[in-house]
Amino acid sequence: MAAQHSIQLPADDIRAVWQSAGLSNGVLGGLRSAALDEFLHAGLPGTRNESWKYTNIKRLADELTDYLQYKAPAEPDGSAALDLPDAIHLTFVDGVFSPERSDQKGLPDNVKLTSLADLAEAEPATLQSLFGRLARTHDSALVALNTAFAGNGVALVIADGTTLARPVCITYRSSQANAAAQPRLLVSLGQGSKATVVEHFCSAHPVFVNPVAELHCAADSSLDYYKLQAEHAETWHTAVQYIAAENNARIRTTHVDYGGALARNELKLALKGRGAHAESRGLFMADGTRHVEARLDVRHEAPDTTSRERYRGILAGRARGVFNGRIYVGQDAQKTAAELTNRNLLLSKGAEINTKPELEIYADDVKCAHGSTTGQLDATSLFYLLSRGVDKPTARNMLITAFAAELLTDISVPIIAELARNALESLQADTGGIRT
Repeated sequence: MAAQHSIQLPADDIRAVWQSAGLSNGVLGGLRSAALDEFLHAGLPGTRNESWKYTNIKRLADELTDYLQYKAPAEPDGSAALDLPDAIHLTFVDGVFSPERSDQKGLPDNVKLTSLADLAEAEPATLQSLFGRLARTHDSALVALNTAFAGNGVALVIADGTTLARPVCITYRSSQANAAAQPRLLVSLGQGSKATVVEHFCSAHPVFVNPVAELHCAADSSLDYYKLQAEHAETWHTAVQYIAAENNARIRTTHVDYGGALARNELKLALKGRGAHAESRGLFMADGTRHVEARLDVRHEAPDTTSRERYRGILAGRARGVFNGRIYVGQDAQKTAAELTNRNLLLSKGAEINTKPELEIYADDVKCAHGSTTGQLDATSLFYLLSRGVDKPTARNMLITAFAAELLTDISVPIIAELARNALESLQADTGGIRT
């Protein structure tokens, strides 16, 4: 985090807000304090920072102190829980755990699912062993900010050889405008264990949401991770997920982004053990003047590891998109096989995408490929449908859905695929904003 490439902040004001929130107390007080110092020293990243070249958060920096002021949660609007049959549901409102809107009944004895606050009270040593295990505050100022202000979150710990048949769905909601939430998710899968985790972000007000997730998968474990970002059209959303896979672990991640005024998601995936495998899929879309960014950093650190990454972007109006995907193959990661593809569809002349797939290889016995394409709806296909009597909106809808179909058909959680299709239909109407 180079200070010369950052936006400096009113350090005294932010420190006063932090102190008034009582975050120096508890088992994480020292870690939070050190993270705050690092954040204030670094400042928020500016556009001279290479990884933020196309994403300007200067306005967020100007409003940050107000966002960080504590605001007691009010009653949230409506019901936002995903329709996941037989799921285990946890709900957070403005970053605060809401037991009355959660359902943790029927958990096996060898599965621990709890809020960070409850874990800190019951098992402080367990919390300390998980919190900050993968997410390093010097990686990013926003990771440091989350660590400093993370008052609560979720911990999921599954014992060796345990299959959690029911998906865990964590919903993050808002109850008022101009609030901030710093959600933290900690997942630890034991050897040979299996789980499905869904994070659903659905603010109903303009807020700032800055989540960090740490997911560690032991040998022979299997994780399906879904993130659905359907924030309010004026929300700031900046998210990072860290995933580590040990020997023969299997990881599948799916990201669907269609909300927020500015939304940025970063996945950091490390294949640390021999035979680890990962599949990552992403669908991001925006219209109006909104901005969406997807970043992916996959590190092959052990032999015989494999990964496949597929991302699709769809932009309309004067929306801006950014994709940066990087595959790193270390010197010891012989027999690596990796494939990265990014395809983008621009529905209007004013839409714009900046895409940069990267390979960095230090092993000599590998099979790696990457590619990116950007285009518009195929005029010949559109003409063919029109000539067969299909009206133009329906024809466009069919072609756009076909563009995203490869990803949508692979989503095994039906409600996420359905919401993604609904977002596509709203996007195609180009009414100035996607319904969330």
